Amino acid sequence: MTSRAYHRLILPDGTVHEMVVVRFDAVGRFLDFHPLTAEEPFVEWRGGTLDLRR
Repeated sequence: MTSRAYHRLILPDGTVHEMVVVRFDAVGRFLDFHPLTAEEPFVEWRGGTLDLRR
């Protein structure tokens, strides 16, 4: 499992979330997300926007 932080996350339904940590499975599929409220261990900062509509 991999966790990455983004400034913005756009879900397939178009909903936008700001400052989030996104978790991916071993092959890179989206699992879930939660708000980034503090520094977290083992989270890679990516910044930018992750757009899941594509």
